[in-house]
Amino acid sequence: MPEKNQDYGKIRELLRQGIELQASGKKEDASALYEEALGILGSYYARADVFRKERIKRQMAGLQKAIDGMKGNEKGVNSSWKGGENIIKELGLTITHGEGPTMNQVAGMDELKKELFLKIVYPMKFPELAEDFNVSSGGGFILYGPPGNGKTFIVKALAREIEMNFIYVNPATLMSQWFGNFEKNISLLFRASKLLSPSILFFDELDSLFPSRDRSQSDASRRGVSQFLNEIGGFTSGQGNPVILLGATNVPWQLDEAVTRPGRFDRLIYVPPPDRSSRESIVKNFMSAVSRKGEIDYSSIGEKTSGYSSADVEYLCRHACQNVFQRAIDKSGDDIVTTSDIIKAMSVIKPSISAETVMRYEKYRDLKSGTSV
Repeated sequence: MPEKNQDYGKIRELLRQGIELQASGKKEDASALYEEALGILGSYYARADVFRKERIKRQMAGLQKAIDGMKGNEKGVNSSWKGGENIIKELGLTITHGEGPTMNQVAGMDELKKELFLKIVYPMKFPELAEDFNVSSGGGFILYGPPGNGKTFIVKALAREIEMNFIYVNPATLMSQWFGNFEKNISLLFRASKLLSPSILFFDELDSLFPSRDRSQSDASRRGVSQFLNEIGGFTSGQGNPVILLGATNVPWQLDEAVTRPGRFDRLIYVPPPDRSSRESIVKNFMSAVSRKGEIDYSSIGEKTSGYSSADVEYLCRHACQNVFQRAIDKSGDDIVTTSDIIKAMSVIKPSISAETVMRYEKYRDLKSGTSV
């Protein structure tokens, strides 16, 4: 037993390091670690009993698939995908695969990234290992928090890391008050996500699709919520072809309570405003593309931008650079962006997140912590 635990401890560490390397774009290094883990599994398979051999065999197959995927050796496209793609086209939605940003491009937010990898990425990449620890895959997650902090950006990066089909749902596309089309569209959408699995089905502005039925004055909205609740049941167990349901909202307290009950969108992940370190990273990322810059005191800017959202910080930098650009055109001063230019721009670009706003989200987080995973 100690030898077995030592084997799996080593495998888990290799997988953890491999996923981090893969997330930063170092697929060759990640593949080498996955292959080392595969070798350890192989040696354990050789000395395992009959009962364990079948499970280890499935684990090895899953790991080999991950390795092949990084090396571009995966076999052709699932034959059911075509039908799913046709439905998505009919609904006027978009589907992508292997496109968009990586998690490495999400500035800062290290704790949030760890939570997303632990709850979503790891279970989907290594389902057999997750099964050993009774960690569920698939199901429904809601990312919530103040606007302007990259919830949609993070979800797109997540889809690329897991290398799954990504279906982006714009609420306005699905909603129609004529002849029950809203319910029909929801049903078609869930059907398409099954055909396109493994897939991520992402609902942006989830609250506008599924508002509290006490608040909604629209019969179509009420019917849509009911249809959604009927459809979602088969998507939360992680069994069969995996489909991850993801939603994003700035006002989680306005969601229909039935949507967040166990077995639905029951795993809530708070996306907070960027902390000081994250704000510094955002400024560094933006300024890395600016060739005419002097010494930038990133630490000072990070400290002074408390209350700024991720979007606020980026806009602050953009505004400062535009001011210096205008100066360069007018030949009215230095044409180098400095710390003082960014700080000066703060007199125009104000923070959008108040302390009261943060407190409200944290209060909601604490209230829901008993049902969050």
